[in-house]
Amino acid sequence: MGTFNSPRSRYASASALCAAFILLPYLATYYSPDALRLLSQSAFSPYLNRTSGNNSHLNRTSDDSPHLNRISGNSSHLNRTSDDSPLVNGTSGNNPLLNRTSDKSPLLNRTSSNSSSQTQEELGNLQGVLKSASFRNKTVIITTLNQAWAANNSMIDLFLESFRLGEGTRDFLDHLVIVVLDQVAHDRCISVHKHCFTLRTEGVDFSGEKFFMTDDYLKMMWKRLDLLRIVLELGYNFVFTDADIMWFRDPFPHFSTDADFEIACDKFNGNPTSLANLPNNGFVHVRSNERTINFYKFWNKCREIYPGENEQEILNKVKLKSNFRKIGMKMRFLSTKFFGGFCQASRDFDKVCIMHANCCVGLVNKIRDLTLIIEDWKHYKSMTDLEKQLQKVRWRAPRACRHSFRG
Repeated sequence: MGTFNSPRSRYASASALCAAFILLPYLATYYSPDALRLLSQSAFSPYLNRTSGNNSHLNRTSDDSPHLNRISGNSSHLNRTSDDSPLVNGTSGNNPLLNRTSDKSPLLNRTSSNSSSQTQEELGNLQGVLKSASFRNKTVIITTLNQAWAANNSMIDLFLESFRLGEGTRDFLDHLVIVVLDQVAHDRCISVHKHCFTLRTEGVDFSGEKFFMTDDYLKMMWKRLDLLRIVLELGYNFVFTDADIMWFRDPFPHFSTDADFEIACDKFNGNPTSLANLPNNGFVHVRSNERTINFYKFWNKCREIYPGENEQEILNKVKLKSNFRKIGMKMRFLSTKFFGGFCQASRDFDKVCIMHANCCVGLVNKIRDLTLIIEDWKHYKSMTDLEKQLQKVRWRAPRACRHSFRG
């Protein structure tokens, strides 16, 4: 009889196996994938890497797995929504829900052997694109693109044109990463831009137009949010911008050196630190640090206690929770005087940095009104200084968008 089958050996093996499964979710919080791979090849390797036989615990990777996959529906952390909820309000380093990377991460958290090589390839591609595009102490500008917005003479053309027409914005194109969500968007991206990254999503089609608050729209928004968390974990600061935002001036002089997270607003009340502002997640400036990384994990986890709501609605709720400040992240709201949109326009052509087609539903409506915005900007730029003093310049949009949105 071999030594492994002795009672003492069987007890030691079972103990080590239990320890491995208990510790694995917590190890994932603090160690990189490379470090975990080294760990699996050392003390736990005889137990974590055995896949033969009838060991159901080692071979289970389904949703039923209590440790490797998802917190079960009976979890008290997910079902508590009061102010005492550690998920909504707490950010303690001991909270595994806040510190574990999202179970649905497209890059870092797949566990099947068949996807690990693809995962590492995607992560390597992302790192390469970010490194190539970064500037100003590892900062990148990021947008997303699908087939519907990638068509010729569509949204992506207006978006890129605004950088070329703006004051001091053309060079930002060298630092813009376009995250494409389907093959058609990828093909269009590489034909018009040099920094393109393909985000694969198995079993989900992001190619068509996604109308506000539909299931596919929600999936796309949460997918985007999780990618931005990964960008932060890779050590990059970013400005995320929706592609229906026109860039007319350099926004960086208006960012605070003291803030961790800055966000544009649908409605701005004049106080950049007031939590009563109504933020819009289509334009954010975020610095990579422990606070923002924990916040993005926290934000993504809140999806589980507010099902069917988008990330912006959930942000509006959690920012008002009594213990939200425990995250320690310094949040700031950007003035619509500089960061305007169709919800609340920037009226001063001499100061506007961006114009966003927010408070608008439908790609056709957005394109019509953003075309007017581009034309108005061209007209403004063609005017002499005297003409600008004598004539009051106004945006002609929103028109088509005005009656498309009820919010």
